[in-house]
Order: sequence, then C-alpha cells, then structure tokens
Amino acid sequence: MNSQCALCGVELTPDNDSAEHLITNSIGGKKKVKGVYCVPCNSSTGTLWDAELARQFQFLARQLGIVRDRGTASSGTFATVSGVPIRLHPDGTLSFPPAKPVVTKEGNAVRIASRVRNRAEAERMLRGFQRTYPKLDVEAAMQTVAEETSYLSEPVIEVTAFGGPLAGRSAVKSALTLAVSAGVEPQSCNLALAYLKNEEGEPCFGFYSRRDLVTNRPQGRVFHCVAIEGDPASGRLIGYVEFFGVYRMVIVLSDRYTEPQVKAAYTIDPTTGAEMNLDVNLTFTEDELRLAVSNADDVTSAQVQAMNEVMAIAQQLSIKREEVRVARHAYQATLSKLDLKPGQEMTPDIALAMSREMTAQLMPFLLHRMSLQRRPR
Repeated sequence: MNSQCALCGVELTPDNDSAEHLITNSIGGKKKVKGVYCVPCNSSTGTLWDAELARQFQFLARQLGIVRDRGTASSGTFATVSGVPIRLHPDGTLSFPPAKPVVTKEGNAVRIASRVRNRAEAERMLRGFQRTYPKLDVEAAMQTVAEETSYLSEPVIEVTAFGGPLAGRSAVKSALTLAVSAGVEPQSCNLALAYLKNEEGEPCFGFYSRRDLVTNRPQGRVFHCVAIEGDPASGRLIGYVEFFGVYRMVIVLSDRYTEPQVKAAYTIDPTTGAEMNLDVNLTFTEDELRLAVSNADDVTSAQVQAMNEVMAIAQQLSIKREEVRVARHAYQATLSKLDLKPGQEMTPDIALAMSREMTAQLMPFLLHRMSLQRRPR
C-alpha cells in the first residue's frame, strides 16, 4: 500500500489518511479508496477541483436524479428557452421559484397569498407567520390551500462549457487515484503529478472522440468511468475518464512507465448507484495519442450528439419518476377527498367515486403525455 500522500508526499498515518472518492460524490461517485491522499490534500482539491467539476455537471446531475452516498444536492434555478425561471430539484422534479408572500389586511382579517412547491412548504410558511399573527389558525388556513399541477410546454436549458484547468485537474486526479489504488507508485505518474502539483503545469490530457474507447458501451444508460492501463514496453501509463457520456478525456499519466503491466477500471451508473462491468480499450498509436492530448480534434459535434443522447435518457427517467409520483399522489389525494381509509371495504359506489377522482387527479399528467407524443420529432 502507498505510504505517502500522492500529492504532497507527507507520510500517511491512520490520523491523516483520507478516504477519497474515485469519482467525486457530487456527481454520483460512490467507491472510496484510502492510502492515496492525506486529509488536507483531499480537502483542498475537493474544494477547488471537484467543486468546479460538480458545478459544470449540476444541471445534468439534477436532470438525471443521480444517487449520492452522502449529502443532499441543493436545488438550482435555470430557465426555459423563453426565459421563464424554473427550479430544478435533486430528484429531477421542477417547480417555479418561491414567490414572496403577499400579506394584505381585510378589516380584522389578514390574507396571505403565496406560491409554494407543496403542502409541506405551505404549512412551514404559515407556521412562520404564526409568530407574527398568534391567532392564525394554521390547520384552518391549510384547508384553503389550492393545489395545482401543470407541466412545461417548453424545455429547460443550460449552457455550460465543459473543461478548464480546475475540472481538468479533478479528472486527472480521478485517474491518478485509480492508478495508485491499483498498485502503481505515485512517482511513476510523472506527467500527472507535474500537472497537478504546479498551477502552470502542462496539461497531460485532451478530449477524445475519434473512436469509442468503451468497447461494450450499453445503449440507453448513463455512466461514469475511470480506467487506466500501463505497459512498461511502451513506457506509457494511460488513463481515461468519462462523465455522463459527454465528458470523455484521454490522460497520459506517465511517459516513462517501468512498473509491471496494469489495467483497472471503475464504472458506475449514477442514476442507480450500481457498478457496471465495462471494457475500455486504451491502445493507441503514437499519432492518436499525440492528437488526443494536444486537443487537436474539434470534439464539439461529438459532445452535442452525446448530450442529446443523455438528455433523451433523462427525459425517459423523468417520465418514469413522474408516473410513480403522480400515481402515489392521486391515490392519497383520492382517499383524503373521499374520506376513505386504506383497507376499507370496497363497494360499487366507492369504486365508482374513486375511479372518477383518480382520473381527475391523473388528468394533467395524461394530457401532458399526450402533448409530448403529438410533438414532431
């Protein structure tokens, strides 16, 4: 096991050894390894490099409803194509931004009008007003809350430029972490360390789209992948990082690799948290590698195509999540409106009343689905 921090060289002890995510947790990485970085290096690189990578992928992460092993992602405000502000939540759901409550006095009565995401938020708001208006009957006021479900008629957009020195360092660090955890000595990763330890260091990576390096790429799934392959015969230790299918980078960790042959990969579906078994081919000609690391290729069209494919998957996942949410809400709302209890004896009259109310509750979603199917493709 590595006995020194791969970045600063300090001796690793049980007190300062950190558990580093191979892929940052903020975009769905789960697997952690020890014996690579000290706590201060892990903390500082996470605050700078990983945070920038997470910022660039925040829209995709929320659209896909990624699974994180710790912490809760915050909601973000984006906009539709016509400029309407929309809140995108970590579970992939949408809502309008909170509206400031409007308080008006009508004689001896006080009227509070606002727009909130759900009944729980409405109750929290009313209980906050109860401190100002002690006579406010929250339970009675909740009876006047009107629920309305609507769906956007236009897409939400976000323009993000992928890459840059901070996000690039995060990706290189992921490949370095995998290499060291696979038994490679940190000092063997000369190009990666020269880049990571020096703000003016020469980048040792480039975006790649000439061919698909994942030989058994699954269709209709989104994944993150980190892979490395070292060959003493060529003297090269190559890494590959792919996030959401959009961000695909080839990394030359070393150009003077002399250790035994090594090959390792870690792949995860961030929408489920399940690891995947994918094969990555990191065999390159000298020209291929030179062009990849020099960013000589224009990868814009490939990234746009990949983004379109990911967004299609995100839409299907969103529809499935909404189907489950709508069905649960319709059932609970129907029981509440008809004053029924789970397990209550089902009579023909109750069945008829429930079918009518359930249909009414489901109608906005059904009309939305019909409108999507009528749209030209």
